[in-house]
Amino acid sequence: MKSNGKTDRPSILARVLQIGYREKGAAFVFVIPFMIGFLIFNIIPMVYSVVISLMDYNSFKPMNMIKFIGFDNYTRLFHDPIALNAFGKSFLYALFYVPGLIILSFLLAILLNRTFALRGITRTFILMPYVANVVAVSIVWSILLDPFGGPVNQIIAKFGIEPPLWLSGVKTALPTIAGINIWQSLAFQTIVFLAAIQGVNKDLYEAADIDGASRWKRLWSITLPVISPTTFFLVITSIISSFQNYASVRMLTNGGPGTSSRVISLNIYEEAFTLNHYSYASAQAMILFAIVLVITIIQWKGQKRWVHY
Repeated sequence: MKSNGKTDRPSILARVLQIGYREKGAAFVFVIPFMIGFLIFNIIPMVYSVVISLMDYNSFKPMNMIKFIGFDNYTRLFHDPIALNAFGKSFLYALFYVPGLIILSFLLAILLNRTFALRGITRTFILMPYVANVVAVSIVWSILLDPFGGPVNQIIAKFGIEPPLWLSGVKTALPTIAGINIWQSLAFQTIVFLAAIQGVNKDLYEAADIDGASRWKRLWSITLPVISPTTFFLVITSIISSFQNYASVRMLTNGGPGTSSRVISLNIYEEAFTLNHYSYASAQAMILFAIVLVITIIQWKGQKRWVHY
């Protein structure tokens, strides 16, 4: 018996809608655990930090003495030379860390993209620092860079060169920490760059070879523009991670010598958990969040000039 097309069409539409609702329901079930975790471990602590940054709260005061003080913690920060110096050290650290990490990881990815003996093992070895524990890495580098009898300075001294103080020098501590963190973080950026480089269309290189383009010209006119979205992503993540360098600084120098390597993440931790100035530490954390957010927005707006999708 022939079915009427007019009566079948609504039933088909109902079935399609029913399938769509089921798929949305299944997707929602998978998303709920993440949403709950993000709410508990990210949104609520952030809101709580904003609230206590507007109060006078530390663990030595009873709850009935905690009072709302508005933006006093924020204005206090701009009159605190130690906090301002810590912000400055963080920016200086980022100037060492981000360009060094991006440039070295890109060059390493270019080298690893070539064919050579033991390439697979070499790629595996590059991952080892990335998965190593930061405490173990800090202890090993502290021994290697010991200015008084460390292996590195002994080798340098044999060439008749006066070895630097590395982690014990006022001018060398921060760049040395940045170099160690670049070495440890190099694997992730290198792998991402390598994947992006291998994804470049080979026809573009063949066309460039036909036109007689040099290796440098191919790198500048083909590779860099094509992988610019990947570069943009890595620059953003590197800047964010450069302000989250508490563990390595704490283990290597603890902010010393003096305050030469006292970055803002270490300053926030000590204000909160050593001096019990939770409100003041939260205010510093909010200022740091605002600075990173502004830098990210500026980069996001400026990507149109050099990022090619």
